[in-house]
Order: sequence, then structure tokens, then C-alpha cells
Amino acid sequence: MPRQNSSSKRFGARYGSKTRRNVDEAEKRDSVCGECRGELEREAAGIWKCTGCGKKTAGGAYRADTGAEEMLDKALQVGTEELEEAQEIVEGDE
Repeated sequence: MPRQNSSSKRFGARYGSKTRRNVDEAEKRDSVCGECRGELEREAAGIWKCTGCGKKTAGGAYRADTGAEEMLDKALQVGTEELEEAQEIVEGDE
């Protein structure tokens, strides 16, 4: 069975294997547009364009979703837990 050529073969031996692997994964991955649910295609590093509505969005270099939303939610959850604990301590002192 012949080996399937990856899209990063166009870079030859340049840029390192990890960068070429990231480009391959980015170009294979199915990212979804938040507005029309169309497919996002990588135009350049950090620029993603929807094939359905044509809207351009910013994202990560190799992924449309950078994971920042998940990190923010986790930080807010930890912050609210700490506030609740402090409130319990203050109410217990009274």
C-alpha cells in the first residue's frame, strides 16, 4: 500500500519535523465556524476562513481554537471557589 503524501512535503527538509507535523494536523483537522457551522480552512498562521460564509477569524497558528476559553473558565471557577471559602470564613467569625 503506497504511503500517502502529506501536505507539508512542500517544505522539503526545512523548518523541522515538529513544525511540519503541526501543519499537517492543522490542514487535516475539521474546525467548525461559530456562525454558519461551515468548515474553517487555514489561510495563514493564525488566520482561518470559513468555506460557507467567507468570514475570517483569528485563532492559533495550527488550531482554530486556542483553548483560551477553557483556561478562562477554569480560572474563574477557581476564583469563585476561593471567594466562597473566604465568605464562609467571614460569616463564621460573626
